[in-house]
Amino acid sequence: MKLWQKIYLITIGIFVVLLNCGIYLVFHMTYNKNIILEQQQAETEFHMLTEGICRNFTELEKQGRLKLSQMKSVLEVYENYYTKQKSVLTVWDSKSYIYPERLEQEKVPEQAAGEVDEYRMVICTENGVKQIQVEGTLYEGEKIYYIRYEKPLKKLQDTWGALEKQYIIISVAFSLGLAVLLFFVLRRMMHPIRLLTKAVDDMAGGNLDSRVHPKGTDDIATLGEHFNEMAEHIQMDMLHIQGEAKAKQQFADNFAHELKSPLTSIYGYAEYVEKGNVPYDEMLECMGIIMEESDRLLHLSYTLLDMAKLRTSSIEKKKIVVARLFSVLQRQTQKHCKDAGVQLLCHSQVEDLYGNELLLQSLLFNLVSNSIFACGDTGTVSITVTGTETETKICVQDNGCGMTKEQMDRITEPFYRADKARGRAEGRSGLGLSLCQQIVQAHEGTMTFFSETGKGTTVVVQF
Repeated sequence: MKLWQKIYLITIGIFVVLLNCGIYLVFHMTYNKNIILEQQQAETEFHMLTEGICRNFTELEKQGRLKLSQMKSVLEVYENYYTKQKSVLTVWDSKSYIYPERLEQEKVPEQAAGEVDEYRMVICTENGVKQIQVEGTLYEGEKIYYIRYEKPLKKLQDTWGALEKQYIIISVAFSLGLAVLLFFVLRRMMHPIRLLTKAVDDMAGGNLDSRVHPKGTDDIATLGEHFNEMAEHIQMDMLHIQGEAKAKQQFADNFAHELKSPLTSIYGYAEYVEKGNVPYDEMLECMGIIMEESDRLLHLSYTLLDMAKLRTSSIEKKKIVVARLFSVLQRQTQKHCKDAGVQLLCHSQVEDLYGNELLLQSLLFNLVSNSIFACGDTGTVSITVTGTETETKICVQDNGCGMTKEQMDRITEPFYRADKARGRAEGRSGLGLSLCQQIVQAHEGTMTFFSETGKGTTVVVQF
């Protein structure tokens, strides 16, 4: 069962129950009030009857004519007065009924004799008709006479019976009208929920662009806005996950490709040495190639381990003397610079910077190595370090071949080489700038590339 159907049934149930209980309560209270009015009227009439009949009996007694026949005549006159109301008078003494004649042969109830107070009023039902009975002492002379006044409530009963039928018809009609109105109102109110459910189903089916268009400022509209915000985050996260999955797959493909070349060389030369009748000098040459390819694999594995370590652990930072960084860098790149005919210039406006010394050495070495590689046979590579109390900037600039925009967009991808043939021939793995990017991120910094083909490249690192 849908939510709106549950709300509909619960709401209509509560409304119908409360409505009918309210109408019944008002009906019952009004009916009881009319009964009370009828009782008060019956009590008044009873007192008027007893006083009138008692005066007549007293006069007849004074005249010595208080006989049974005279008493019946008086009672008949008074009963005829209330003929329209269909009221009935019953009179008896301690032994027998006196009036009406049809009761003369019947025995007086034991509880009626001597136990009637001044008066007593009861409501009872006879032959399906409700009536008010008032009993009391009528006259005390030689005998004590008792009287019962019976007033039927048939007219009131018929009136309220008709009203009860009308109440049922009105209640049913009103309930049906309310049910129809509430059905359309709830359907209208739940329309945004149905749209929201459809959007959720669409997203579950893979349509991440699915959105709702809430109107108004109520809770459902707010829910729709929150759903759109959630959908935006989910879409961004999914795109990010897809991008990462694609990058991981590309990394695996590139890694397999990088392993293929050195392993093929190692296996090929080892097989040649093992199975061929190889002269000693040629064997030494083959072993040298095997050593170079093995060293290449070793360097690749160390670089991957460094990258994995940076992703999974925090780094230790401390104050570093910039001059010592430059000294280590010049020693590491001295031979490479000399072979390439490249001049390395180092300049710093600060004496110290804050970071991890080993990682920053690796950062500078990789950036400078790339710059030397880009310069070709001749050129200049300069390193400038500037800083303030809150920021340190390292700038590595060369006047080499430069890069295109497409190359700059991919330069930090693992195993990417701007010059694939030359880079692989020189034993470059394509992981240097990827490692640099992770080192910069570990220092909570940024690395930006500025380059133009034929005019060189500038790398700006900011911590």
